[in-house]
Amino acid sequence: MLTTEQATNWFRGVTVPLATIFHKDGSLDLESTASNVQWLVDQGARQGNTILLTAGSGGDFTSLNTAERKQVIGAVAKIAAGKIPTIASVQSTDIRVTIELSQFCEEVGIDAVQMSGAYYYDGRPEDVIDWVEEVARHTKVGFAAYSHWYSGSKYDLPISVVEHLLDLPNTIAVKWASPSTENFIEGVQKFRSRAAVIDNGPIPIFGHILGCSAFISHVPNYYPHHAWKVWDLMEAQRYQEAQKLYDEFMVPYADLIGKVAAATAGEGVFVRPGLEAAGLPTGYSRLPSRDAAITDEVRDGFKRLLESQAD
Repeated sequence: MLTTEQATNWFRGVTVPLATIFHKDGSLDLESTASNVQWLVDQGARQGNTILLTAGSGGDFTSLNTAERKQVIGAVAKIAAGKIPTIASVQSTDIRVTIELSQFCEEVGIDAVQMSGAYYYDGRPEDVIDWVEEVARHTKVGFAAYSHWYSGSKYDLPISVVEHLLDLPNTIAVKWASPSTENFIEGVQKFRSRAAVIDNGPIPIFGHILGCSAFISHVPNYYPHHAWKVWDLMEAQRYQEAQKLYDEFMVPYADLIGKVAAATAGEGVFVRPGLEAAGLPTGYSRLPSRDAAITDEVRDGFKRLLESQAD
């Protein structure tokens, strides 16, 4: 397991929630899922600019059974383990599943797992702490403490809870976000000396200034070079240039995915038109995500956006 210092140096760059690809009949298309990851590696994903997040919300983990989650996680580990930082989602309403997946991740070489103590129910600090502590009794895999206030439970993970989780040897990273800017800032300031802090919010340039070692973006699934250029500018402390470059793509992108998000739930679904525009396997979504929400207007918008970056 990585130490805190090792984790801060290892988890750097853009964290990519990898898309899971399905066949039209709903079955798992593991070959295309893996080929998209290999494409990203071939484009230049490496330690220092990329972290691979597998079978997370962006990978439709909520519609995967445990065996399928293992297949997806294992496929990514086979490509990246030991070479590119990896995180896997082990969230479940059944702690036995979380433990089983955590143990599997440890076996295949995944660096850290993210889990949620508050998932269906709303949050209670001791519930979260007891959940994570129980998982830690069964595995030595690294943990990424995870604030997911924007998802189903709407639980804004208290800073005090994260600080308690950081006392566990397993906790080497924090995937951090908050609906309160003040809370976000305070959290980064308190966590950055104790773990790798991955910015899970919408203002990554500001997060880097505060001390985050990485940020989240779905875009590298099909256009990684934009995030890598932004990251290089941030690392060089050329923050105004980084913000300008970020906004040039992300403002129109946000409008496009907003149209999808207004019509259907899920994250993987709004990655698919970008994959299509880049000529990569897109597959199909499993309900409740509905591919009908990806209109011709959205498809054309993604195509024009990517074409504009080639000019």
